[in-house]
Amino acid sequence: MTQLQKHYTRRYRLTAAQCNAQRELAPAMLVQHIIEVATEHADALGVGFKNLAANGTLWVLSRCAFEVRRFPRLLEEYSLTTWVEGYNRHFSERNFEIRGEGGEVIGFARTIWVSIDMATRRPANLSGFDFLQEVVSDKECPIARQGKLRPIEPPQMCHPYRFQVSDIDVNRHVNSSRYVELIINQMDLDTYDRFFVSRFEIEYRHEAHYGDEVEVCSAFSAEGDALLTSINLDGQTVCLARSVTSPRE
Repeated sequence: MTQLQKHYTRRYRLTAAQCNAQRELAPAMLVQHIIEVATEHADALGVGFKNLAANGTLWVLSRCAFEVRRFPRLLEEYSLTTWVEGYNRHFSERNFEIRGEGGEVIGFARTIWVSIDMATRRPANLSGFDFLQEVVSDKECPIARQGKLRPIEPPQMCHPYRFQVSDIDVNRHVNSSRYVELIINQMDLDTYDRFFVSRFEIEYRHEAHYGDEVEVCSAFSAEGDALLTSINLDGQTVCLARSVTSPRE
């Protein structure tokens, strides 16, 4: 196990086709990159999709928080490096460092992953992968852990959305990054021309599937410094999020 990589890096180049309207990496695509890099590192460690599926289990992203000074820009080469901060029988804590061109550190992310039984959709026991303790890294992740997210009462804006074919992933539930897109869409284009999402937190609570109609509700925090969002299905909270914006330079 000592030969396994504690740190795994994936490099990217942001093309015009991948940019948002502000000519930078969109928050939802950053979350998608986080999932990709985590998956590749898990595969390299022998605890990826193939290995877990053989035991009837799979990894599910439970929580994600990222904090950036800026997002990668059009045509910029950038990278994500990941490492395991902690592990037990039920979940794994995995962190990320985001670097821009020339090696500039532009952000970090924290994630929590749980393993669930594919048949029961309940948490699975990962005691068979205890060797992961040997790849836990002490590399620093300087951003704050995700805080307590609570349902919004009362919401200031709500709209319905029905999940379509393109929203569904390989596990046949709604893709994690699709929720981020719905949350980002709660603010208008002019807002993102003047501000960027400098910190984002999301907590996934329940699965949603093809054909489900959810209600996306948001409200600004009492301090006015964050947009709080909940996505609800038949009275059940599917996910909660907190978005903090900062002025563009």
